[in-house]
Amino acid sequence: MPYPFSQGIFLIGTPMSVPSDASADQLERLRGELEATLNRMTIEADAAALRARP
Repeated sequence: MPYPFSQGIFLIGTPMSVPSDASADQLERLRGELEATLNRMTIEADAAALRARP
Protein backbone atom coordinates (compact mmCIF):
# COMPACT_ATOMS: atom_id res chain seq x y z
CA MET A 1 0.00 0.00 0.00
CA PRO A 2 1.54 3.33 -1.02
CA TYR A 3 1.81 6.20 1.40
CA PRO A 4 -0.69 9.06 1.06
CA PHE A 5 0.33 11.60 -1.60
CA SER A 6 2.95 9.25 -3.04
CA GLN A 7 3.53 9.24 -6.78
CA GLY A 8 3.07 6.38 -9.18
CA ILE A 9 3.69 5.56 -12.81
CA PHE A 10 1.07 4.01 -15.06
CA LEU A 11 1.88 2.60 -18.46
CA ILE A 12 -0.79 1.35 -20.81
CA GLY A 13 0.12 -0.91 -23.70
CA THR A 14 -1.66 -1.69 -26.91
CA PRO A 15 -4.56 -4.10 -26.45
CA MET A 16 -3.91 -7.65 -27.56
CA SER A 17 -6.47 -10.06 -28.94
CA VAL A 18 -6.28 -13.80 -28.71
CA PRO A 19 -8.47 -15.73 -31.14
CA SER A 20 -10.69 -18.28 -29.45
CA ASP A 21 -9.55 -20.88 -31.99
CA ALA A 22 -5.82 -20.13 -31.64
CA SER A 23 -3.50 -23.07 -32.06
CA ALA A 24 -0.88 -24.00 -29.49
CA ASP A 25 1.79 -22.41 -31.71
CA GLN A 26 -0.18 -19.17 -31.98
CA LEU A 27 -0.73 -19.09 -28.22
CA GLU A 28 2.97 -19.58 -27.59
CA ARG A 29 3.85 -16.78 -30.03
CA LEU A 30 1.34 -14.44 -28.35
CA ARG A 31 2.64 -15.44 -24.91
CA GLY A 32 6.15 -14.52 -26.01
CA GLU A 33 4.94 -11.17 -27.36
CA LEU A 34 3.14 -10.44 -24.10
CA GLU A 35 6.17 -11.35 -22.03
CA ALA A 36 8.43 -9.12 -24.16
CA THR A 37 5.97 -6.23 -23.89
CA LEU A 38 5.70 -6.58 -20.11
CA ASN A 39 9.50 -6.71 -19.79
CA ARG A 40 9.87 -3.58 -21.96
CA MET A 41 7.20 -1.73 -19.99
CA THR A 42 8.84 -2.69 -16.70
CA ILE A 43 12.13 -1.22 -17.91
CA GLU A 44 10.33 1.95 -19.05
CA ALA A 45 8.55 2.32 -15.69
CA ASP A 46 11.76 1.76 -13.74
CA ALA A 47 13.56 4.40 -15.84
CA ALA A 48 10.70 6.87 -15.39
CA ALA A 49 10.70 6.27 -11.63
CA LEU A 50 14.41 7.02 -11.46
CA ARG A 51 13.95 10.25 -13.44
CA ALA A 52 11.10 11.30 -11.14
CA ARG A 53 13.15 10.99 -7.96
CA PRO A 54 13.85 14.29 -6.22
